[in-house]
Amino acid sequence: MAPGLSPADRLLGSLFFALWRLAGCLAWPLLLLLPAARRHILRLPGPEPGWTWVHGASAGEHQAARALLGALDTPAWVTASSWRTPVAGSFPAPLDLPFVAEAWIRHHRPGRLILVEAELWPGWLVACRRLGVPVVVVQARDSRGTARWKALPPLWRWLSAGLRFLPQATLGDLKIAAPRPPPLWPRDRPTVVGASTQQGDEARLVGAWLKLAAPRPRLVLAPRQPARFDAVAAWLAGRGLAFSRRSAGAGAEAEILLLDGLGELAAALECADAAFVGGSFDPAVGGHSPAEAFAAGLPVVAGPHRGSNPAAWGAGRSFLVEDEASDFIFAEVLKGALAAGRRPCPVTDSAARVVAALPAPVAIAEVPQRPALAPLVLPVRWAGQQRRAWRGPPLRAPLPVISVGGLSAGGSGKTPAVGWLAARLPGAWVLGRGYRRDPAGPTLRVGMPGEAPAHDLGDELELLRRRGIPVLSCPDRVAGAVEAARLGARLVLLDDGFQHRRLARDFDLVCLDARWPGGGGPIPVGSAREPISALARADGLWLHHAESQIDLGASMARTAPSQPRVHARLHWTGLRGPDGLQPFSDLSGPQPVALGIARPEAVLCGLLRRGLHPSPLRLVGDHRALGSLPSGCILTEKDAARLPVGADVRVIETALVVEGGEALLAAIAARL
Repeated sequence: MAPGLSPADRLLGSLFFALWRLAGCLAWPLLLLLPAARRHILRLPGPEPGWTWVHGASAGEHQAARALLGALDTPAWVTASSWRTPVAGSFPAPLDLPFVAEAWIRHHRPGRLILVEAELWPGWLVACRRLGVPVVVVQARDSRGTARWKALPPLWRWLSAGLRFLPQATLGDLKIAAPRPPPLWPRDRPTVVGASTQQGDEARLVGAWLKLAAPRPRLVLAPRQPARFDAVAAWLAGRGLAFSRRSAGAGAEAEILLLDGLGELAAALECADAAFVGGSFDPAVGGHSPAEAFAAGLPVVAGPHRGSNPAAWGAGRSFLVEDEASDFIFAEVLKGALAAGRRPCPVTDSAARVVAALPAPVAIAEVPQRPALAPLVLPVRWAGQQRRAWRGPPLRAPLPVISVGGLSAGGSGKTPAVGWLAARLPGAWVLGRGYRRDPAGPTLRVGMPGEAPAHDLGDELELLRRRGIPVLSCPDRVAGAVEAARLGARLVLLDDGFQHRRLARDFDLVCLDARWPGGGGPIPVGSAREPISALARADGLWLHHAESQIDLGASMARTAPSQPRVHARLHWTGLRGPDGLQPFSDLSGPQPVALGIARPEAVLCGLLRRGLHPSPLRLVGDHRALGSLPSGCILTEKDAARLPVGADVRVIETALVVEGGEALLAAIAARL
């Protein structure tokens, strides 16, 4: 419930939100047809629970976000929602649609949400409000977007209830505190940059530039919208002006340079002596932010309309051009700005002040993923019970069987646990069903270390075989266990066998992902095939990602004190490629990544912690085909098991760090 609201405000807000969700349902089919929208709906990447979520709409807001990220002492997941201009270093934000935004937030459970410049999406705010996720707006200022909400005061009160606003006017402009890029080219001649120009700005700026005496300064035009790049080029050509395009490789030699790429404006400003900021001749725009130019130490020329960023204009030197000013007068103002020249970049503590005012992140306990599907839980559970009853009682294999399974479907760390046990139990073979293996071939398939298998074994089993472990791939676990005994196995490790009751087992080890111990609820609400209460029949408990524990109180209360408990985590050692092991310290910046695993969050967050950004990023479903991969693409060991040995990819190499393993091995030995 929204805090501090009257019943009338709550009623109006609830009615509006119902209409908002209805509109979202109607928009689903149309949005799925748009590639730019689909990337914000399907296969959305997300962080591990507890990370700070930082969101800015497009490149301008991310200038402020970069300053904020440098001052934060917690890991952050950065998103953008612009469809026109992809923002480097960010991920797609969830589109505010039913079954998208709230499901994403409930699954990833951010510790806090930081919105840069107040892009207020009702679905995000309601979901965070329900979960108790604090939401703060930094760089807060009155904009056209907030003005539309404020036009209906009861609706604005409902939408903004519980939000904390940190005004730009009070705490300073974060864009000025953003780290500066290196210059785009040497500062070998005077340069004027037209930054974020709008329709009509180029004509006024070029007209003034032509009035300057020769030799004129270099003129750089940077239109704000990429959709205008070609239109500006056509306009320059129509005027008979010689110009070069940055996208064609032009640089310092150009007299007029069209900056028609993304993410280079800040670097161009580092080469300039003065700047013109666009949108300042249009009262509807009210001038774009001069923060980047001021951060570069530049004097800024602008028109009279600067109401959209009033606080930002007080942070540097500005030169005003009136609406009715002629090209000659504009040229004189340009000359004055060029004569004023660059000054050292201003020093600001705005980032530290904003971080000090932020609410602390919170740890949100696991919640049901899709609560609206709760009525289907009992029918699904009943169908599973009937299936087990139809199969009859479990059958005893001719050798000991240790089951390694989980409560949830996928992503609970079963394969690392199986590999760890197989390396420590003499004579152990791994038996699995070979989930999603190529159907061509015999039902029972054997994989021996050092021998290329004749048929597809399945991802996990091929991974273990490459680690030197003998494996059997067979959907009929009983037949597989009999074959393992015939081939000389001393015991069988049953991969993903907790719910498989047809084969009797001597020891049941259950794996839980400490981030999602309950799988987000039972199928179809979440991915849990059995409730937490099923831990009572386990003989041991394996906690994967133990360093990321959120709230295991309910889970641990269901286990017996005598059950051995293992805490495991993965230590990343480097990237294994055709040329050997590459340490992460040798890498930085964007890296191609492809993932086809159940829960890719740990991999994505692990890369971010090491200063790498997955770009381009390809996410597919668990066990799904990865398609064509770029050279040097980063994969997990499980995904690489589908490729030939020696493929031109880099595989994340890990070592398993285990606490409590000796007690587990002793319990298994005692049972066997």
